[in-house]
Amino acid sequence: MQLGLTAGLVTIGLVALLLVGIPIAYVLGMTGIFGLFSATNGTDAWLSLTSGAAMHLSSSSLLAIPLFMLMSAYITESGMGPRLLDFTDKWFSKFPGALYNAAIAACGAFSTMSGSSVATAGAIGGVVIPEFRRRGLNVRRGMGAVAAGGTLGVLIPPSTAFIVYGELTETSVARLFLAGVVPGVLILTVFIAYTTFVSRIEEKKAPPTIEEDVTWLDRWISLRQIWSALVLMLAVLGGIFFGVVTPTEAAALGALAAMFIGVYVLKGLSWAGVHRAAVRSIYSITMIGTILLGGLILGRAITLLGISQDLVNLIQGTGQPGWVVIIWIMLLLFFLGMFMDGAAITVITIPLLFPVISSYGYDPVWFAIIFVVNTEVGLITPPVGMNLFIVKAISGEPMTEVIKGALPYTTLLILSLVTLILVPQISLWLPNLMMGPA
Repeated sequence: MQLGLTAGLVTIGLVALLLVGIPIAYVLGMTGIFGLFSATNGTDAWLSLTSGAAMHLSSSSLLAIPLFMLMSAYITESGMGPRLLDFTDKWFSKFPGALYNAAIAACGAFSTMSGSSVATAGAIGGVVIPEFRRRGLNVRRGMGAVAAGGTLGVLIPPSTAFIVYGELTETSVARLFLAGVVPGVLILTVFIAYTTFVSRIEEKKAPPTIEEDVTWLDRWISLRQIWSALVLMLAVLGGIFFGVVTPTEAAALGALAAMFIGVYVLKGLSWAGVHRAAVRSIYSITMIGTILLGGLILGRAITLLGISQDLVNLIQGTGQPGWVVIIWIMLLLFFLGMFMDGAAITVITIPLLFPVISSYGYDPVWFAIIFVVNTEVGLITPPVGMNLFIVKAISGEPMTEVIKGALPYTTLLILSLVTLILVPQISLWLPNLMMGPA
């Protein structure tokens, strides 16, 4: 079947089913099954369906996703969020806009243990937004800081987005995790620098983040609250980065360690909380797993129909240079991010876009970083920005206030994305240093 007809039917089917209100996972699966029947005339459709999906879903790499989600649920349930916020609050107490910066830094630290933007925004936002009100600070800016800081959960390892990307493109997940560190720290630094600058030039400076004076002794003592979190971060990420364990093994160890830390060290996690965390993670795993299954079916259909190769030939036939193609891809992802979840965008677009990127000789690890940062923008872009809805639910403020608060950070995130596109070595330096050139 020709590219134009097939792509048109698939696109029309996707849009029509989404408009009807059918969940995205079922939309992907239904259009994928249609594509499989078109490619095989119905004879081998079910064989292609089961063999392709089973091959990917039985991959040990994907097992890391539910295990990291379980680790995130245990960390959230154990009350680590308030401890991280208290720690960062003390260390940023002398900064202009200290509590805003403390919230952003706490989001960055929490991301290294959760790998989830929604979990990060919820855990930190639930503690800090009421504190903004109590201290008489600008709640709008605070909501923007939490929503933006939460996006780091997709980029800073461990990231489920990198695991899915690595499985779909056969790229090393450990290399992807390493590649996310420097861009994540860069974006975190940009957010903090902006907040500090704006707070400094305000006519009426923000009041101190805490009423009493904080001494250096208080700051060092606050380390006792988070030492277990530091141990967990170093054990999970250090084991992956130095090749001691695979990402899946690290996820299993991290989930077990997070449970024991929550129950016996922090004593904030009861055995009933262990059960609640496990049930909550099962719901999240089921949602992502269903989307992934639907995307794998659609991706299999795209491969059998030859749409990816036809798209490569079509784009190369136009004579467009690679940088123009990258711009169009980024614009497409930005548009999709306003209406779709990052996981759905990944499983829909990667089977189509990755062959195009490969044909131009771009590094798959670098493309993963700019792809994920683009989906980060979608998390704080209306109308379907998940972090915006999380912050709105926590704060009770109108959505317009949440959007206005997040807008400056959305702009900074887009500027950071442009920088990462123009300077690939920001993403590639650390994985090349630790693991050698790909």
